[in-house]
Amino acid sequence: MKTEQFFVMPGVALAHLREELEIVEGDHRARLMLYRYGQRCGRALVDSFGLSCESLNDIRSVITPIWMEAGLSRISIQTVESSEMVVNLEESVEAGEGKTCDFARGYLSGIVSELTGKKYEVDEVECASEGYMACVMQVFEVLDELSPPRWHELDGTRKYSLENGYSYLIKEEIPDQAFDIFVDAVRHGVPGLCVTREYPEKVRERYSVKGTPFLWLSMDQEKSYSRDPSNLTQLYSDIKTFITKNKHCIVLLSGLEYLISQNDYSKVLKFLQHVNDKVAITDSTLVAPISPLTLPELQLKLLEKEMRSF
Repeated sequence: MKTEQFFVMPGVALAHLREELEIVEGDHRARLMLYRYGQRCGRALVDSFGLSCESLNDIRSVITPIWMEAGLSRISIQTVESSEMVVNLEESVEAGEGKTCDFARGYLSGIVSELTGKKYEVDEVECASEGYMACVMQVFEVLDELSPPRWHELDGTRKYSLENGYSYLIKEEIPDQAFDIFVDAVRHGVPGLCVTREYPEKVRERYSVKGTPFLWLSMDQEKSYSRDPSNLTQLYSDIKTFITKNKHCIVLLSGLEYLISQNDYSKVLKFLQHVNDKVAITDSTLVAPISPLTLPELQLKLLEKEMRSF
């Protein structure tokens, strides 16, 4: 059993965190950030215990003591099916003053996902803050769109040889070489994630990488793989999750110019610095094309300082 330390946040501290997030990010993003933070906490706790379960039915015997570690509420499982279960949370520390249990939702999602090795999301269908007796959570399995396919490694050497653990900035007007590097890697068995401004279905057809996971930088949020370009927190969370699960992977980030146009340059630079750190730790590779004519020289130099030029 692992012996990593685990910090349990007091209920009042969680309430203060929500208030500050709402002020800085707005209500919608605050709820999303609390949910994602809860997911990471739930996963980390299960990982510290070194536990696993074959199915949702097996979770019945382990989830109560795991849940008690956080002190968020009292938990009871109501129904369990093959890919879905309903859970009641009583005396929730979050369900006050009309607030929903977003951290607890994420915490439950993280626990179940880490225990089963599958991706589970959680919806709160009833909340005590709205007058119900308990907070009712619906746990359901979803297809993990960020899971890379199992490619059969091609014979022969790769066309490009990039050193793992580094991020590469490719200065080109049209990102042809960047995509060529990415496709060369995934076709030789390297797990890959493509973040692009271009519509993913067209990219998949052009490069014949139909099973590769994509994230589309777009204001159109109708697609499940769409990501709001102004929400760098969510984008970083998705990339971090992929890199953490798929060490020695490759990530193509095509659309830096678009991200900069939708955010402050300093925010995008800090976002890249965080991604760079995760790339280094996991011995992975980041490839980021950019048109040098779209940035002032100083801003381009700062990017070159953070990344290797190719």
